Amino acid sequence: MNIKDRWMRLRNFQSQDFWAMVCARPLTILFLLPIVEKKWVTPNRITVCSILTKFAGVLFIALDMSFRGGVIGAVLVNLGLILDNMDGTVARFRNTCTEFGYYLDKSTDSVMLVLLFWAMGFRGYHFTNDVVDLVVPILGVSGAFVTSYSKWVSEKVLLGLTVTEKHLKGEIEEYENKKDKGFVWTPPPKRSPLQWLKWLGKAFFTILYFNEVDIFFWAGLALITEKWWIFNRFNSGFMMLGLVIGPVLFMFKVWKKEKEVNKLKKQKAEVNA
Repeated sequence: MNIKDRWMRLRNFQSQDFWAMVCARPLTILFLLPIVEKKWVTPNRITVCSILTKFAGVLFIALDMSFRGGVIGAVLVNLGLILDNMDGTVARFRNTCTEFGYYLDKSTDSVMLVLLFWAMGFRGYHFTNDVVDLVVPILGVSGAFVTSYSKWVSEKVLLGLTVTEKHLKGEIEEYENKKDKGFVWTPPPKRSPLQWLKWLGKAFFTILYFNEVDIFFWAGLALITEKWWIFNRFNSGFMMLGLVIGPVLFMFKVWKKEKEVNKLKKQKAEVNA
C-alpha cells in the first residue's frame, strides 16, 4: 500500500473531543504511518504499552514533586493517550477488532483514569495543603464513573431496543450482516481551507463539553503551569456534575428509543388485527 492510501486508511475515525481532534488523533496517524503494516505492531501490544506509559506518568505525578517530575508525568500520560488511540486505529486499519481487545482497552482505561485523578489530587494537596484539592478530584472521578456506567447500561438497553426495532421493520437480517462485516472503511471527508478552519473552531468549542479525552489536556496544563486549581477544582468540579447529569442524559435517550419502539409495536399490532 502506498503512503497516500495508508494515510487515508489511518484516518478511519472522526474524533469529537477537543484534545483528540487537535493532538491525539493527528499524532496517532503520524506515528503509525511508517509502521502500521509491520506484523509486530498489534493492537493488544499497543494497549499494553499505553497502560505502562500512563502508569509511569502517574508515578511521576504522585512521587516526584519537582517541576521536572510534573512535566515528565504530563508528557507520559499524554503519550499514553496517543498510544490508546493507536490500538483502535490499527484494529480498524486491519479490520481485526476483537471483543477481548475492546475489553482490555476500556477496562484498563478505567483503572488508569482513577489513578490519574488520585495522583493529581495527592500532588495538588502536597503543594496547597488544602483538603479541597484532594477531595474534589475523588468526587470528580466518581462523577466520571457514574456517567460511564450509565452510558454502558444505556448502550446495553439501546442495543436490545435496536434489535427489536430492526425486527419490527423487517431489517434484522441486513442488520446482522452489517454487524458480521465488522468495521467498514469509508473515505474521510474532504475539506477546503475554510472548512478546515471551521473544523478547528469546532474542536476548540468542544473543550466546553469536558469529554473524557480532554481530562489529559487539563491534567497536562495544570502540571506544566503548576496551577493545581485547573485540574483539581475546575476540571474535576465539572466532572462531579456527572453524578447527576450522566444518569439523566442517558435515561432520556433510553426513554426516547423505547417510546419509538413501542410506537412501532402498536402500529404492527394494528396492521395484524
